[in-house]
Amino acid sequence: MADRNTVYFSSFLTDDHTESFAKAMEYLRSHPYTTFVIEPGVYNITTPLAREIQMNVMSGKYGKKQERIIFNPKFEYSRGIDFYGQTGTVVEAHGVTIMVDGFMEPISLRDCEDVELCGLVIDHKRKPYSRGVVTKFEKLSEEGNARATIEFEPQCPIQPGTPLDLRYIFTNPSTYVDIFAEVTSFEFVDEYHINVELENAYHFDENYTEFYTVHTYHSRPAILIERASDIKLTDVTVHSQPGMGIVGNRSHNVTLSGVSVIPSIGHHMATNTDGTHFTSMTGLLRFERCTFEAQGDDFVNVHAYYQAIIERVSPTEFYMQEKTPDGTHAQSLDYPDVGDTLELTNIKTLEFADQYTVVECEPLPDEWKCRVVLDRPLPENTDKLVLADVTRLPRLEVVGCHARNHFARSILVKTRNALIENNHFYGVQSQAIRVAPEAGWYEGVAPANVVIRGNRIVNCNFLSEDRGAITVLADSEDPNGQCMKNIVIEDNIIECPSSDYGILVRNVDGLTVRRNKVIARCENVKIEACTNVICE
Repeated sequence: MADRNTVYFSSFLTDDHTESFAKAMEYLRSHPYTTFVIEPGVYNITTPLAREIQMNVMSGKYGKKQERIIFNPKFEYSRGIDFYGQTGTVVEAHGVTIMVDGFMEPISLRDCEDVELCGLVIDHKRKPYSRGVVTKFEKLSEEGNARATIEFEPQCPIQPGTPLDLRYIFTNPSTYVDIFAEVTSFEFVDEYHINVELENAYHFDENYTEFYTVHTYHSRPAILIERASDIKLTDVTVHSQPGMGIVGNRSHNVTLSGVSVIPSIGHHMATNTDGTHFTSMTGLLRFERCTFEAQGDDFVNVHAYYQAIIERVSPTEFYMQEKTPDGTHAQSLDYPDVGDTLELTNIKTLEFADQYTVVECEPLPDEWKCRVVLDRPLPENTDKLVLADVTRLPRLEVVGCHARNHFARSILVKTRNALIENNHFYGVQSQAIRVAPEAGWYEGVAPANVVIRGNRIVNCNFLSEDRGAITVLADSEDPNGQCMKNIVIEDNIIECPSSDYGILVRNVDGLTVRRNKVIARCENVKIEACTNVICE
């Protein structure tokens, strides 16, 4: 390794922190293997565009369904601290908070290698969600119908057009127990008050119930890792972001150690959507000692993309396109490299059909598709058939992590070779661990060689139907056969009396279930449509 030198942020620091970081990043690009020390403190980053985007979201200028406007490849946005092109940078930033003003991508790790961030905290001057308190509560019926008035705190004014009904939660702040009541109507009163009509409002504390609502689903992530290699995030914390916490795409070897996606003190909402989301990765993707709490969606989702064959040129040449409802999560075109292996799958059944090697690939990002040539012909009829790049599947390790009180699922496995070990899940809305290709999201592939061992799962999966706290299945229109291979579920403790099943498994060839201790509502373990099963 080259000799390291050390520089301090104070050497670049002016009253404009955004510009100061830009100068530091320029220096680090031309000085590989530098340790960059950021002295403890709060540093503000912003741009006029970032503030404008937040203002437009809050005013309703982008409409109620603004996601397709602000979350698409052609939407202009700002990057805050951009590590583009750097090699060997280590950032020492314990005691440092990056305070973001507006909607932007605060940290970009693009086209860089051997970079480590240590100790950084990301938060927002005006949270990308609003927090209020239920000041009036009127019970209307024994069936859970009610009416309430919500008063927002001074830091969270709203406007008549502010989106309020995308994703929201009521919570008892003294117990951190979430209350899943449904709001059937919102009435704007003034910038600090709304009236709401409720269903299933059974567990409100009339003295003090908090309300949180987000104003966007997806936007830019707090940290983007793209086309990067050997990246480490150590003791990094994300308190809020108007989108996902950490998104990785087309990168190699990423380690998250002691990373937290958690609310800031006194709050009960973190990121608006997923804590982390990784796509088309290679090498090792490892989480160790990480904590995820109160984010608006999954703890982690790891997958490749299913690609539809949209135009045939010859038996071996064609155009393909991913058809995910929201586009890719980095809003970058997904495409294979020459030499990659593409797996052909029936999107309706998720059954394996064949596999091929890429001979040529021409990405066409402006048309959101790519031209591909394979080593041998595709079938004449490719209706219902999709392709996925199985070369871009990382080994996933999630070890010693904690997740609690958040929306949706915790860990989603759609890769091959995974270890989910010694993690603790508490109060997660849906499944703690889900191993499943999902055809509706065009997210695959069918997993194989997955070990789920020594995890403790408590009071999870209380809002899902026909699912287990640990769920393994093919999620498609008409799942058939055993598309998943070699799944081991052992030595887990599952105490989920509101979940239909502790463990639910379908569509697996080579299943081992043993030495688990389970409490569930209907059946402790349910196994269907599996072959080569060992179940104790």
